[in-house]
Amino acid sequence: MEDLSLAIKDHGTLIGDGAAGTELARRGIDEHAIPLLPIRQREAVLSLHLDYLKAGARVIETHSFSANGSKFKQAGLGAEVYEVNRRAAQLGRHARDIFGDNAWVLGAVGPLALPVASPVVRGIPMEEAEGLYREAVAGLLAGGVDGFIVETMSEIPTVRAAMAAIRAESRLPVVVNFAFSPEGTTLYGLTPEEAALAMADMPGGPPFLIGANCGSGPSPLLDAILRMAPVAERLHVGLAAFPNAGQPQWQAGRVHYPAGPQYVARLAHALKAAGCRLVGGCCGTGPDHIRALTEVQPDPLGVDRAHWRGGLAVDEPEMSEPREPAPLLSRGVTEILAEKGFVISVELDPPRGVNVRRLVEAADRMYRAGADLINVADSPMARVRLSASATCRIIQEKVPIGTILHFTTRDRNLMGLQSDLLGAYSLGVRNVLCLTGDPPGLGDYAVATAVYDLDSIGLVKVTRALNQGIDAVGLKLGSPTNFEAGVGLNPNAVSLDEEMSRFRRKLDAGANFVMTQPVYEVNQLARFLDAFGPVDVPILVGVMPLVSLRQAQYLNNEVPGITVPAHILARMEAVGEGQDGIDLGVELALEFIEQVSGIVQGVYLVPSFNRVTPLMPIIDHLGRRFRHGVKHEG
Repeated sequence: MEDLSLAIKDHGTLIGDGAAGTELARRGIDEHAIPLLPIRQREAVLSLHLDYLKAGARVIETHSFSANGSKFKQAGLGAEVYEVNRRAAQLGRHARDIFGDNAWVLGAVGPLALPVASPVVRGIPMEEAEGLYREAVAGLLAGGVDGFIVETMSEIPTVRAAMAAIRAESRLPVVVNFAFSPEGTTLYGLTPEEAALAMADMPGGPPFLIGANCGSGPSPLLDAILRMAPVAERLHVGLAAFPNAGQPQWQAGRVHYPAGPQYVARLAHALKAAGCRLVGGCCGTGPDHIRALTEVQPDPLGVDRAHWRGGLAVDEPEMSEPREPAPLLSRGVTEILAEKGFVISVELDPPRGVNVRRLVEAADRMYRAGADLINVADSPMARVRLSASATCRIIQEKVPIGTILHFTTRDRNLMGLQSDLLGAYSLGVRNVLCLTGDPPGLGDYAVATAVYDLDSIGLVKVTRALNQGIDAVGLKLGSPTNFEAGVGLNPNAVSLDEEMSRFRRKLDAGANFVMTQPVYEVNQLARFLDAFGPVDVPILVGVMPLVSLRQAQYLNNEVPGITVPAHILARMEAVGEGQDGIDLGVELALEFIEQVSGIVQGVYLVPSFNRVTPLMPIIDHLGRRFRHGVKHEG
């Protein structure tokens, strides 16, 4: 999936989501409970995100508008700011995964409880404000947002504090929206022109988009946008608009917003003509308003919402360009190696729902870049996703690229294992990475029963038997399979003696290739192989490019089997202000691949948060450096 900034440049106006607070209150959520929903009532947030996505939103905001230490203290909330923001971002991504189509998650950053101090306003000191925002921004980044939206702003110092906090951690696109009253000024007297002009001097430069939200209904907000437009053009930035559903009124003991969906949608063309690249709704708007916006402003991404019925995508659109049909049976790892001399595989997780469009588009990008195979995980981290074998088949039908099926013994007994392997082979899967699998207790199904009739070593033996035309108990099958069985290797294991023993047994069982856990230093792998001795099958080394210091620290301290050396942590820590680490992560990955190229026969690339864009320069380098003629032009 492309970056949000590129998507807006490529596709024009995108539709954002609508209100969170007023819509959740309308659904019966106590207003005092709303700020902590990401950790206390996750399903309420997830359901709201999905309703907006199904209505046509392609940009959704995290439920984190009030999730800063200043607001939490004012409300007497003792929750951890970082964790609420992280969970809010994860819920946005979770909703997108379930929805399955292209969509982007913006980390919502709202005002503090008090304004930031300035020569004319008493309030929170700038340094303290930046610290409050950095805590929230760190959580949103850890949860995997695609950008930020700093919204409902009334004065410049608070925007500056928020922008400084974001730019200290990330280069992701930022939207800044001000709240203008029907009289045309913010709470602190800023006009639209003044607000827009002030964006020229923000930390890290002007935001990607500037605009207005809340404060007023569609007509006054359009007027504010028209007044900001000339300044935005001079700054070479786009505009964003999120109007309320009219001015709020008190009726029958509750706040009522009078503007219906069709009225709000009537201004969509005018907002687009004024230069708005992102249009959504604020207080009082709901999924019906967003649906009306999309009907007036057709989805530039070409997503057909008619496919969504009852929350399920019941039909899958074809790729935008015709594809030559992929052969039924995927090519084996060793076959590719013999032809090209080096194997490039990329891991893509299946979606949480049944819509595979975004996954297929990512696989197509990897194929065009020069990748040979797509690794498809089997409900990783013990969380339910679309069947891995079905996902492999869909990828091979839509894109002329082979797959490697991750296949675990966790969920199936001996009969089920063999049946599913035969089924996968009939669907065209040839490469199988034999794994034991994460225990159910690690994921969302702690009550589920793990089977483990076999471990990964036993699974390799089963594939070898199927290749001989017999099942696990020696009974003849109709015809033999031709699987290539892969096994995992962890050169960072705590007990290297135990890992070597298991690795030897995997090879003796008949493994055809090896894929390692992500490795960050050549010595980590070389030390293991020197102690182990010659390996007669291809090794594909795992490479997960780092994107930030925080991710590197998390991998090093919390993910079993991954060790990030101290000198790499130091290089990530030295990344300058305003850098998010992606460029350095790619540079480190390329350095590592060069160093390890003499002892491996391929690379297994693992994207962070399923983002494949940072992998493009790596795949391009591998194609040019280690072989010829691998880039596919489609």
